[in-house]
Amino acid sequence: MAEPIVVVTINYRLNMFAFGDSDSERNLALKDQRLALEFVKTHISGFGGDPDNITIAGESAGAVYCHAHLLIGSPVRQCILQSGTLHLSPPQPRTTAEHLINKVSNELSQLGGWTLRDAPVPKLLEALEILGLGSFYLQIEETLEGWEERIGDHFQRVLIGDTEYESVLWRNGIESLSPEYICDAFNSAGEAAPALKKQYGIVAGRPVSCKLGALDLLNDARFSLPINMFVDRCEQAKRPCFRFLVDQPNPWQSSSRAHHGVDLVYLFNRYDLSHNHPAQEIARSMQEKWIEFIRGKDPWKPGEAFAFGPFGESGLLSPRGLDARRRQQHVAALDGLGSQKVNAIVAKLAAGRASLLN
Repeated sequence: MAEPIVVVTINYRLNMFAFGDSDSERNLALKDQRLALEFVKTHISGFGGDPDNITIAGESAGAVYCHAHLLIGSPVRQCILQSGTLHLSPPQPRTTAEHLINKVSNELSQLGGWTLRDAPVPKLLEALEILGLGSFYLQIEETLEGWEERIGDHFQRVLIGDTEYESVLWRNGIESLSPEYICDAFNSAGEAAPALKKQYGIVAGRPVSCKLGALDLLNDARFSLPINMFVDRCEQAKRPCFRFLVDQPNPWQSSSRAHHGVDLVYLFNRYDLSHNHPAQEIARSMQEKWIEFIRGKDPWKPGEAFAFGPFGESGLLSPRGLDARRRQQHVAALDGLGSQKVNAIVAKLAAGRASLLN
C-alpha cells in the first residue's frame, strides 16, 4: 500500500516499577508514556510526521493505557483500542494500592531485610511470586477521577473492538472451579441471579455448561459491554467511532478460536500464513483498514460494526449480525444489572485467575 505512516514504539516501566511506592508518584508507566507522547509531539515533524495527527494504539493492557491517555488529555488526535479498556483493569483507590505496597514491603523484609528502594530485582520478583502478584493496576488520581462516566475532551476519533474469544485469559482458572462455586458467584446478582444463571447456562449439575457460561460472562462483562458503553458515549459526544470484531480463528489451530491476541497476528502479519489463504485475506484487510484510519480516512461508516472473519471474509455487520456474534441480549442484561453487581460476579470468577498460558 502506498500509504506512508511513521510508527513510533516506546519503552516504559512495568510491574512494581510502574506502580510506585508510598513516597513516590503513582502510575509511573502512564507518566513514561505521556512523556514519550510529548516528545513525539515536539519532534515527529523532523522524521516526516504530523504533530497534529498522532494516533495512539494498544492491545490488551496497552489498550487500557491508551484509554487512560484519552482521559488525562495526552496529545493524541486518534486512538486504537484493541481488546481492552479501563474496564478490563479498573483504576483502584490509593488505599488499595498502599495495602499492596505494604504487603510487598513486608515480604521483602522477611526475605532478608530488604526494602522496595534497595531490594535487588530477583528478590523483588521472588516476593511478588510468593504473594501471587502477577499484574498491577492504575491508581486513581485527579485526572482519572470519574473515568467510568467520561471519554475525554481532546481526541477526535476512535477505532475500538475485540476478538471473539477474549475470555481465554481465564480459561485455566475457570477450569479449576466447581459448579457450586460458579453458581455462588452468580448469586452475587441478588434477585436477578436466577434469570442471569438461566441466560448463561449456569446449572449446578452441569459442570461443563457452568464453566462455559462463566467464561461467556467474563467475555461480555470485561470486553463487549465496555465497548458498547464507549461507542454510546462517543455517539453522544458526536465523536466518530469505528467498531470492529476479529472473528477469524487462530491460523494454525482453528479449534483455538479467535482468541485474545490473535488480532496482532493478522495486523502485523510477521508470520508465514501461506498455508492459510483465508488468514492472509484477513491480514490484508485489517492492515488496509488500520492504515486508512491512521491516515484520517473513514475505514467504514462511523457507528457501524465491521467484522474480520470468519472464513477469510470481511464486511459490515447488521445489528442482527452484531447481536449474534457478541450476545447483545446478554450484554444488555449485564448493563441493566449495574456495575456493582457485575463487578462482584467478575471478582469471584476472575480474581487471580488470568493467565496467558492457555
